[in-house]
Amino acid sequence: MNSHQVLRAAALSLAAIGFLSLSACSHDQKDGKSPPTTAAGALLPRDTVVSLTAVTGYFPEVTKEASTGPNETSAGKPTGSRSVVFTSDDGNKKVTVSVDQYANAADASAAFETAVQGSEVAPGFKPATAPSLGQGAFAGTSQVGAEMHFGVGTRDGRLLVNLTHAGGIPVTPANSNNLSALAGAELAAAKQALGPSGSN
Repeated sequence: MNSHQVLRAAALSLAAIGFLSLSACSHDQKDGKSPPTTAAGALLPRDTVVSLTAVTGYFPEVTKEASTGPNETSAGKPTGSRSVVFTSDDGNKKVTVSVDQYANAADASAAFETAVQGSEVAPGFKPATAPSLGQGAFAGTSQVGAEMHFGVGTRDGRLLVNLTHAGGIPVTPANSNNLSALAGAELAAAKQALGPSGSN
């Protein structure tokens, strides 16, 4: 596992520093066939992740959905996942949003703890103030080469939500607050899409 994957796995659960090399799988469910099943479980519906409009509301420079597919760096064994990479037109500014659904809250909690522990040993990791979201949250920064990343994640019931910004989006208090606010919107979107039986 390379340093990007280690960092991303940590953040993914909500820990905060996802450092997925933003080349997330770009296959989506558009043909009416059953969603593919991978190590990250079944592909969750697209509406479990916020829309481009929601992301642009917090990061105006992010203007397109670059790719979507299962979260290939999920912690533990989710029953389903979805990851979406949003970028600026030139691809330099990136926001990644992921959601993982587990069979039960205990599995989600264990995956969250694994991700938090992984993030704490990530290269250049520095914890940040976690937002008040869900039943647990985590935030922090890390550096891969010259590039700084900021991530935030939360656990709630059976769900883990993870968001990161990277590339040309600087790590500033304003951007960190925007990502935390977007994380709240993402958690709400995932819970609405999956309903009580899918999120609790």
